[in-house]
Amino acid sequence: MRRGHRFGVEALRRRDRVADRGAADVLMALRRPVESLLSVALRRVARQRPDVFERLGSFQDASFVLAPDELPVAFRLAPRGTSGTVRVARRADPAPCTARIAGPLASLLGLFDGSIDADAAFFSRSIRVEGDIQAVMALHNTLEAAELTLADLLGLAPPASELANAGLRLVLRRVVIRDAAVTRA
Repeated sequence: MRRGHRFGVEALRRRDRVADRGAADVLMALRRPVESLLSVALRRVARQRPDVFERLGSFQDASFVLAPDELPVAFRLAPRGTSGTVRVARRADPAPCTARIAGPLASLLGLFDGSIDADAAFFSRSIRVEGDIQAVMALHNTLEAAELTLADLLGLAPPASELANAGLRLVLRRVVIRDAAVTRA
């Protein structure tokens, strides 16, 4: 009986790996519009707020990988001002990067817009950081000073910007409450 259970667990893990590869294949096939949208938004912020990128100092040419736990893909951010890019890569992409930041998607979005405390997320291990910590600190300080929102990233004007920001706050609040309940259980 025990052996059958073990075989079942291994079969489920194998099935999940196959499903993740399939999802990654689909997301990689559809990555161009996402890359375009995010890269255009990054460049727009660079044109409108060059001071934001100046705060990165020597890390303007860094490569940051943002890896949401729930997705089989990651986002490779190269902040290079008006020539900056965001690329979608497979989660296990072996290409070198300056730093990798991984964690729940809600936490990564919350770090971006400042609704989640970066220090608390790091020390509670909600997010995990690998690589050059100075580069990550420069990115954190830059984002914190920029006070960007989801609407800024998407280039939305009022009233769409207010709706997008309110929607993101609502989603993040619900996810944080759900995660806290799961952690306590």
